[in-house]
Amino acid sequence: MTVSEFSRRIHKSRENVYSIFKRKTIDTGLLTTISKVLEYDFFQYYTSLSSEFQKLKDENQTLKEMVKFFQSKKK
Repeated sequence: MTVSEFSRRIHKSRENVYSIFKRKTIDTGLLTTISKVLEYDFFQYYTSLSSEFQKLKDENQTLKEMVKFFQSKKK
């Protein structure tokens, strides 16, 4: 797909598309539009990270509880 076609599909000018390419961040609305146009789910990276982060938080909480338990038994 050419830049002109891509810009037409996301309803932005070619100049704006080149600006998007250079950005370090992108808002979720625009990313949703781009995902639809390219038929690719860019959000999959964030959802898998979010799920992994939650697992780590849960594991951390369990470990904290275990430390407290063993500290109380030590006294």
